[in-house]
Amino acid sequence: MGILDKVLPGRSKKDILSEKAAERIHSWMKVFFGDVYPHRFTSDEKLADFIRENEYSCVGQSHSYNGVQVVPGMNAVLMGKSTLDECDCNVSSGTITCGPSTTIEELKRVLLEHDLKMFNSGNYMAQTVIGALVTGTHGYGEKATMADGITELTFLNGRGMPVTLKRGDPDFPYAAISFGTIGPIISVTLEATELVSYQSDAWITRLSKKDLLKKGSVATSWAVVPYSDPEDPLIMLHSLRPASEGKQAQKTKPKLFSWSWLAMLIIERYWAIDRMFPRFRRPLQRLANRLNIRSHRRTITDKRDLDYLYDPEPLLKSQRSPDILTGLFSTTHTAYNLAFHVPLDRAEDVVKFIMIEVEKWQSLRFYMKSLIGVRELSDKSSLPLAGNFRGPTAAIDLFADTRDYAWLERLQREVLSYFDDVRPHWGKSAIVPEFAGSLGYEEMERLSDLHRHHYPEGNLKPNERVRKLFDLGRPMASASIEMVRSD
Repeated sequence: MGILDKVLPGRSKKDILSEKAAERIHSWMKVFFGDVYPHRFTSDEKLADFIRENEYSCVGQSHSYNGVQVVPGMNAVLMGKSTLDECDCNVSSGTITCGPSTTIEELKRVLLEHDLKMFNSGNYMAQTVIGALVTGTHGYGEKATMADGITELTFLNGRGMPVTLKRGDPDFPYAAISFGTIGPIISVTLEATELVSYQSDAWITRLSKKDLLKKGSVATSWAVVPYSDPEDPLIMLHSLRPASEGKQAQKTKPKLFSWSWLAMLIIERYWAIDRMFPRFRRPLQRLANRLNIRSHRRTITDKRDLDYLYDPEPLLKSQRSPDILTGLFSTTHTAYNLAFHVPLDRAEDVVKFIMIEVEKWQSLRFYMKSLIGVRELSDKSSLPLAGNFRGPTAAIDLFADTRDYAWLERLQREVLSYFDDVRPHWGKSAIVPEFAGSLGYEEMERLSDLHRHHYPEGNLKPNERVRKLFDLGRPMASASIEMVRSD
């Protein structure tokens, strides 16, 4: 008997699985992958019938997952590939309710029809909304963690029965960011807010100038050139503040054919150069550091722009070629990235520490790719597994060639060893036991209890790393899982 024919003890073999062929699914950047048995659904009723009879995992839509939803050999409920994409906006209450197949872009477009927008979002709009929420996806600035906007959610328990939790319920904070231990979530209601136009400023400057330049901003992110001066690194700084009356877009340019002009020419084409000539990565960054480049661009965002936070120019980023200033924070197509959160007041120290480490690792033939990204989550979340649950946080993104993924994990462990209160970015981090202390053992136990309460049958199977971290049963060795065969 193959795994697709296996049913839970005491259950009838009702509704033999409709899709028998295994399919390989990949994480973001394809570092993690596994052969699963895919299932797509057209109604909540069919989904409920399925999960009553089978062991399964839930898989969202691309990005920021890095394998945390890939459970090899398991039935995979493909939420992003299903058609449960209803989206209903309640203008009077300023909320919107959507299903598990609805993407961030679809949600934003429905809100726009009612002159509303999300409080915050991540930079990849093809994610499913619920997939983004339960992994703690965030933007930056105020209310940075998307899941903070949830007012109500409904999931199916192990018997396929709907369970609804509302903000204020004791279990609500643990289901809102549950990292795959609660699922499938079939409905979520989010707060929305009115449309606003912003002044978006982007600089090439030095880290020592950051606090002065970002003064008065409501959202700030910055990216460090990793092979510049670790004492005062060259950075790309982006800030948002509400647009003021009379403020106009502007751009500073270096003198034509000057050294600064040449450096800017290279930097604005950095993505292409880095992709084609990776061995020039460090020399070009050292040159840019020596030339001490300065640049400033101001954009006044259109209040109806879907992606003003990461890309303040008109149209979507996918409709234009990459740009180093306004596109810096929205594209990772040249590299694999890993991320984690550190207290905001230690962010500069952590970045300088990383720079010193990667400089030493040249002898090991490792080179950091792209830039060290830092997004400032300036408020405190009420959700225990959010990156900024303990206070203002910096989300640090590290980039490398895909084949160098293990080096990024080593960097993460180095940071964990030297700094306190380092928390994982659930979708883009190596999930290691060392994170347990910063997450809080009592908080983790609350989520574990919630999972056991609603799934005593054991049919919901989170990824093995999640199972181990939350003590939800022994991880399943994918190599020993029986593959499907004909009877």
